[in-house]
Amino acid sequence: MTESGPEAHTPRTTRPALDVLDHDQDRLLYHGDTSRDPPVRALSDGFRTYREALSWYQAAGIRTLGHVEDVIEPRHMLPLSDIFEHLLAERGPVSEYARMRVVEALNDACDLAYREFRERANERVEDDEATSWKDVDPESEQNPLMRPAFRRLDRAQAGALLQLWNGFEDRQAIGRWARSLTVPTHGETPDRFLDMIVSSPVLLEALLDQEGDDAKRIRYRFAVNELLPPFLAAARSLTGSERTDSSGSPHGAFNS
Repeated sequence: MTESGPEAHTPRTTRPALDVLDHDQDRLLYHGDTSRDPPVRALSDGFRTYREALSWYQAAGIRTLGHVEDVIEPRHMLPLSDIFEHLLAERGPVSEYARMRVVEALNDACDLAYREFRERANERVEDDEATSWKDVDPESEQNPLMRPAFRRLDRAQAGALLQLWNGFEDRQAIGRWARSLTVPTHGETPDRFLDMIVSSPVLLEALLDQEGDDAKRIRYRFAVNELLPPFLAAARSLTGSERTDSSGSPHGAFNS
């Protein structure tokens, strides 16, 4: 029977962004994400390098709306912390068990982020002639939470960490990098951030030494102490209410 009357063209809404968030969180905990640059290694597998650990935590901040901190605080990512030692791969069955307990605890943080996002997320209303949101494949969606704003923040934070990890050619490059942190931190860098860097001979030397292992360790600690907290604050400040755009072919828009 052919439908007629006003109900025949009743708009419908779907919530594919929630499916995308769920897949994003599964990748954090169990599957990893090799399509992201830099890739995200699954927490359940453990981290092989400090860089992997740093990259994972930053990505987790975006994909949990900052709630990763409820389980793993930035200070827990420092070497010799009780938690971090168990997050490293190939540390034996005791660490494997402890790491799985952390993964299980993060399930609650992911669920909390999911509930918060469910209240905030708006999807575009489609009529029967428009592209259906049911065609969205969460596995191929490249925007975290299906929101370009979240992807921009994710990229900006990951890029800032990569620059810091590699070190800087000169003092001017450090100044440009510090200035660029306004976007990935939403302006939440500590007061007199650049002055704090240049007034510390040890830190300044470590940022300019691009090869030394000791310098990399100092830069890692600096990232954990000074960048991860404002990165989390920026992730919490995104509301998720940005509307997605269905113009063009579905997956072309979703992967923008």
